[in-house]
Amino acid sequence: MLNSESVQDLSFGKAILSYIIVALFLFFEMGVQVSPSVMTNELMRDLHIGVLGLGLMSGFYFYTYTLMQIPSGMLFDRYRPRYVITLSIMICSLGCLAFGAATNIYLGSLARMLMGFGSAFAFVAVLVVTADLFSARYFALITGITQMLAALGAMSGQMPLSFAVERFGWRQTMILLALIGFMLAVVVWLVLNYKKEVFSVASTKRKTVEYRFRHILLNKQSWIIALYACFLWAPMSGFASLWGVPFLLQVYHLSHANAALVCSMMWFGLAAASPILGWLSTAYRARVWPLAISSLIGAIFFAILLAFHFNALYLLMIIVFLCGAACAGQALSFTVVKEINSPQQRGAAIAFNNMAVVISGAIFQPLLGRLLEFHCEVGNAMLTQCENVHFRMSMLLILAVYGVGFLLATFFIKESFKQCNH
Repeated sequence: MLNSESVQDLSFGKAILSYIIVALFLFFEMGVQVSPSVMTNELMRDLHIGVLGLGLMSGFYFYTYTLMQIPSGMLFDRYRPRYVITLSIMICSLGCLAFGAATNIYLGSLARMLMGFGSAFAFVAVLVVTADLFSARYFALITGITQMLAALGAMSGQMPLSFAVERFGWRQTMILLALIGFMLAVVVWLVLNYKKEVFSVASTKRKTVEYRFRHILLNKQSWIIALYACFLWAPMSGFASLWGVPFLLQVYHLSHANAALVCSMMWFGLAAASPILGWLSTAYRARVWPLAISSLIGAIFFAILLAFHFNALYLLMIIVFLCGAACAGQALSFTVVKEINSPQQRGAAIAFNNMAVVISGAIFQPLLGRLLEFHCEVGNAMLTQCENVHFRMSMLLILAVYGVGFLLATFFIKESFKQCNH
């Protein structure tokens, strides 16, 4: 077994390698998260479930994922990342193994809960390791790169899984995912072996988990930034992930392939803009105005998308790309959260912000669906009967969240930039 190294003694190359290894966990988690989407027919057939059952079973992943956000941050504050990340990958991999062996919806749901439990640590893990191993001046840039990797992982993870399901079957694919996870856990254990200061939870009140968590909750800025992150992720979770394709099909009369292509441009925009916004924020020694400009750009171009009709596909792709790029402010919000909290509660603070992001999908996906039902007076299965003006009216909610994000950044979020020399 390799000897542990202190953070101060760690070479830059070893720090980069450690980041890459943990980033692979994020890629793995993205593949696990989207896996049911490429095996829907097979799952319904072999587990004898309908569309509702499939949705419920798949949704159990997000229940435990959300619930474990705060505990995951606290564990990173208390224990070395090597232990926490290795164990979380093992739990996620066991969930994949159990899912591959599931014979009914109950076992499948339990397996999805295990997957969500382990995956809840992935994004927080990358940011915690980044904060541990790199100078604070690089945190915004690396967080942007991490968001880029997550966006690309969400887009590309389905392709190899779809191929594997077609070639080997869904059960064998899930077992293969589990084996990859177990191997990744071993690599993390061997490579991620640096020492860091850990904080006792047994001595003074100031060092207790309860005190640190209460400090985060009593910090008004933590709530405001979490709201900003929630609202800036709503276009991705509500539009790009679910209602964007139906909108483009109905309002712009695109083919299904072109609608999916245009909608994917939001992910490309997010991936491209996240590291750029992080770099600009550090280069100009500011956090607030990049957050404000980001959301303002989103409001402008989403308003253009709703107010006008474009026949040229490339123009539509550019506008949607910029709408996605505007959501990069969500990635920068993690840097602000890190800067307004002490190192003792850094992991919990990052996890709290990430929980707000996750909750965004749970709020805005059904809310947009309810607005469509209200304006169109039809069920989801009959959206082709919804008049264009009513569809546009429902999507005004996305325009509104960009606007609220701009107001929060302009008037309520305080500047947090700190020039650190280490």
